[in-house]
Amino acid sequence: MSKQIRILFPDQIHQKKLTGGFLRTFNLAKLSSKEFQTYIFGISENEGYKKKLDGISLVQEKKYNNKLEKLKHYSEGLFSENYSLMTSKKAFIDFNPEKTVFQIEGPLAYNLLKKRKINNYVLDEHNVYWEFSEFPNFDFKSRIYNKLASKRDKKLEINALKNATHILACSDRDKQVMIKEVPESEGKITVIPNCVNTEEYGNYLKIENVENSFKVLFVGLLSYQPNTDAVNSICKIIAPKCNENVEFIIAGNNPPAIKNKPKNVKFLGYVEDLKKCISEADICIAPLRYGSGTRFKILEYMAMQKPIISTSKGAEGINYTNNKNIIIEDNIANFIIIIEDLLKDEMRRNQLGKEARKLVKDTYNWQIYKKTLNNIYNEVLNAD
Repeated sequence: MSKQIRILFPDQIHQKKLTGGFLRTFNLAKLSSKEFQTYIFGISENEGYKKKLDGISLVQEKKYNNKLEKLKHYSEGLFSENYSLMTSKKAFIDFNPEKTVFQIEGPLAYNLLKKRKINNYVLDEHNVYWEFSEFPNFDFKSRIYNKLASKRDKKLEINALKNATHILACSDRDKQVMIKEVPESEGKITVIPNCVNTEEYGNYLKIENVENSFKVLFVGLLSYQPNTDAVNSICKIIAPKCNENVEFIIAGNNPPAIKNKPKNVKFLGYVEDLKKCISEADICIAPLRYGSGTRFKILEYMAMQKPIISTSKGAEGINYTNNKNIIIEDNIANFIIIIEDLLKDEMRRNQLGKEARKLVKDTYNWQIYKKTLNNIYNEVLNAD
């Protein structure tokens, strides 16, 4: 049997409606797929399947098979110390422990490995998850879950960090937060930031906005609390104060219900060709006040050579130079002035965009981290 990577992704495996989480997981898998036989195991409430994509085996299992299993899952999700967001049988079929590296995407699959007595594993931390309980919650279910389960989830995450053979972090900031809470993790954390494949964006660079109005774009999974907060800032603070010919486009699944939505705000929902959508924008924004990790949306904006306005939190984890390859502004109300000034200055917009693409191409390309990641996997295989 050849060397294998078995990645446990505790959510649906998306091939079309890609989330940022799955984009990271899938691109890490592609980096290892030449040296290792690579699998991603996912779960879904509706659909199970097995497929192959870009040389990677995708195996999706049903989350539960009947109402009793569903009730048990949700009950454990609120109260059990042994809770795992993911259940999987196929991930553990026919593997050689001496030639297989298990990797979990986030801490909520840790108890699944613990139950199977798998001690050597890689933990890929897309965020510092215990920070989620500090975010404002805009829906009743999230508030209830945080109240009942946040302490348990933080304890679970700390145990996952302590016991991991190696940890992947999205940013140096996330790494330092983990070390502060779990000092013994310091020597086993490697920062592999979110990246893009810049060559995929080249054909879109010449597409422009041909409409009469200016387009300001925000992209994100809108059920994610920091993105929901950003949408509220756009609708309540930024858009109402901008000129009527400035249209705010918000692209992403699960758009929130906004009372008194401004007329110059448009929700697109899921967008089939997101690159084209970005290419048509005059300015891209990220007015985020919360969150961790590195934002795919910022990297995609940069790869598309777009002028970007972001908070420092929105651009966290990216080694930017303010006013050279991005404009950083933490006072959300000041986005209005910056947007209006940029729309009057096409040369400035073009210069910011060119510098942004150069930064991504030189620093945030997945291939840069291929050797580092494969070395980590080989070290985990050889761990005692």
